[in-house]
Amino acid sequence: MQKLSLMVIMTEYMNETHKIKKYSAGKIVLLGLFALSLVIARLVIASRLAVVLSEPIKLGYSGLSISMPTGKAWKIVNKWEYQENAFVLSSYFMGGSEGVPLQAHCQYQLAAVKVESAVRFEQMASNGKGVIAKTGQNRTDNLTIDWAYIKEPGALKSMFFGTAQLPDGRQLDIAVFQAMGDAELAEKVFKGIVENVKFEGNELLKTGGEVVTKIKERGIKSFLSAKNQQVFFWIKNSVGQCVGFVMDMLVDSGSDAQLNIHASSFYYFSGPYGSQEVSFFQSDNRFDEFAWKSEISGLANRKGAEIIMGDNGMMVVTKLTAETEEKKYQLGIAAVPDVFLEPVFSQMIDSNDEKLIVDIIETDGKITPTLISKIEVEDAAGAKEDAVYSFKMEFLDGRGFSEQLYLDSQRQVSRGLLQQEDKYILERTDAENVLKQFPERAEYIQQMNKMWEQKLLQ
Repeated sequence: MQKLSLMVIMTEYMNETHKIKKYSAGKIVLLGLFALSLVIARLVIASRLAVVLSEPIKLGYSGLSISMPTGKAWKIVNKWEYQENAFVLSSYFMGGSEGVPLQAHCQYQLAAVKVESAVRFEQMASNGKGVIAKTGQNRTDNLTIDWAYIKEPGALKSMFFGTAQLPDGRQLDIAVFQAMGDAELAEKVFKGIVENVKFEGNELLKTGGEVVTKIKERGIKSFLSAKNQQVFFWIKNSVGQCVGFVMDMLVDSGSDAQLNIHASSFYYFSGPYGSQEVSFFQSDNRFDEFAWKSEISGLANRKGAEIIMGDNGMMVVTKLTAETEEKKYQLGIAAVPDVFLEPVFSQMIDSNDEKLIVDIIETDGKITPTLISKIEVEDAAGAKEDAVYSFKMEFLDGRGFSEQLYLDSQRQVSRGLLQQEDKYILERTDAENVLKQFPERAEYIQQMNKMWEQKLLQ
């Protein structure tokens, strides 16, 4: 009996020991899995916070290049895109389960209104119902970037925003937004972009500013060969068919009024999908102040714009659409309305400048950086016998458009080759030929002529 009891006790003891060993082994496995999950989690977090930047993405003819976050979880737009008088570079973090939790944008502003950084940060925080949690400043060899961390109380949303003033009226803005509470990753992305900004300056834009300054000093009147300049151009397609015309007028009113320089332009494109644009322009002799009104009408719609340039250097553009839209810009020294391109060419001839960049202001308020190059007439395709000078204009807004213009001995445009969606030819003509070709616009042309005759008599 005693042996049997002892055997039972030993058996039970062994069973309990086995259970304990089995339980301990399971516990060790669970602890191991927990430790492994912690390691994996730390690796995931580390991989999320490890920001990999692209090679510098250059913005042509600006001297600026930016490196943006890239990698499997990022969708990067690998080129600068022209938007609303600025160039934009973007990258989006696609690693979240809901939408885009983080995005980075850089903007090269062509004519941003100059505001103190601290004031701008306050405005942005107020507009977004946020508070400024932190500010700072980063300095490179030739740039100072002021920045702020703005977050929305009681929400996961926040942003890092930095801004730097560049020479010649340009401005760089860098913004990183996050919407899922991942402020640490947003900060790393922002610092990575800021610390890798490269800027070398823009000598061609500087030259353009010098040329525009000389034109202002001389005054527009000094470039007019006559008190009233009226020119007509055929618009021909690539096979030589006449598809429209342009009528330009530039008048020195000779009055004591502040805005004594007057200009108008009428563009007509025929055909079933034809359109026309009319614009009226007034400025002082230095074009420090000007007023501009334009309207474009076609088969489908009608739109217009009003531009007021005040003596404070601020240009206000009002788009006359279904919903009136107003925007303000502070122009740089290389800005020039497109009605004054001939003075730019003439000053380039006098200054012996072979190449420069100016900001051409168009009738709708668009500002287009434009590379203008002087070309030898004998090397220029399409030149006629009366061509004495030739210039090529390359519009740097990403569309790939360009123009090659030929000037006569009076330094006035006599012919042009336009590369847009299609190729077009501009040829100097006169009012009589235009009236014969487009009798449907005869009454309008006559009204324009009467109006400008009255201005000359004022």
